[in-house]
Amino acid sequence: MILDLDNLDMVRDLVGDARVVALGEGAHNITEFYELKDRLLRTLVRELGFSGFVMESGFAEGLTVNEWIHEGPGEVEAVARTGITYGFGECEAMRRQLRWMRRWNSESPAKVNFYGMDLPGSSTSPGPAVRACLDRMPGRPGDEEILRLSDLGGRTEAAVRYQAMPATDRARLIEGLRALVERAALHDDEVVRRCAASLHAFVAELDAPAAGPYPREVFMAETVSWVLERERRIVVSAHNAHVRRTPFLGRPMMGGLLASSLGAGLVVIGMTYGSGPEVRFTQRSPRPFDCDVSLEARTLPPPNCIESRLDRLGPPVAAVDLRRAPSEFFDGVDGTLANGGLDPVDDFPAAYDAVIHVRGATRVPGAFERLRAELGAADASQSLEEPESL
Repeated sequence: MILDLDNLDMVRDLVGDARVVALGEGAHNITEFYELKDRLLRTLVRELGFSGFVMESGFAEGLTVNEWIHEGPGEVEAVARTGITYGFGECEAMRRQLRWMRRWNSESPAKVNFYGMDLPGSSTSPGPAVRACLDRMPGRPGDEEILRLSDLGGRTEAAVRYQAMPATDRARLIEGLRALVERAALHDDEVVRRCAASLHAFVAELDAPAAGPYPREVFMAETVSWVLERERRIVVSAHNAHVRRTPFLGRPMMGGLLASSLGAGLVVIGMTYGSGPEVRFTQRSPRPFDCDVSLEARTLPPPNCIESRLDRLGPPVAAVDLRRAPSEFFDGVDGTLANGGLDPVDDFPAAYDAVIHVRGATRVPGAFERLRAELGAADASQSLEEPESL
């Protein structure tokens, strides 16, 4: 049941002939998860012929990252900061992975590529995908206007600015995005069409359906399928909730959408931890990102989560093949820990093929401080926009 990640035969047995290995994580900005994903990627590229790394990050922004690992210009710090969204590039372990990918491409005839698969602007600003489309198409009157309207700034700033937009500007923005999507759909550049698809999903997320998969999940799944038309075998990295095969709170997720077409061609590996940092958000108002954020310490996982079972196995890092775990291992387990709560999982072997568990996790240095500063900047921006009371 317990796997040795340094044993190539065990890794090969777990992966089999799968074209997609989806690596999840129970929380973002955990140092050990970055390191484990880097370690596994190197093994899969070197030994099993994997050629693509696909990340929960903006598709449009990721184009510059892929250029960089193929000897493109710039320093890795700047490329990771601007080319990887949600702040995930602000991490030395991520930069180390990119440096390795660049070195591999310079030394090996078998290349590896980087892809983002997510909506632009950390899912709050269409600007990066608009710019990527316009940079690759002949110009037309009105391009500067849609670019100006769509460039909403950073993640929290963009969400606040969009909500505060006058109705006329908001309508012009949405109309302009839809027109750009239609125009790009006829273009012969496949990258332009994928960037346009991210804009289509961005607009759809603004009025997401009450049931069924979110447009964001559909776009990520379709982007993975798009990458598979170009790569033989790929690694996909995202939160556990995105990669799981089974629905989350009744909605199909990216992993489930892929599983319906890939079948055994998809292997899903979740990542969890026992003790360590836990970021919690308390919403103060309906305004986007208007919340108190605190950094708590998780010490003892509750008995109804999978982490409590995995902690008992002993090693600092334990990889468990859930397909071979005895059924009693899951007795009394209701889900996995995430965001200070429990993400329900009815059937673990159906959701994940394996889980890698870290007994004691550490947060990426500076990640919490950057988050607090980002939310604080949003608060300051909002207060400046509010009229003075009379």
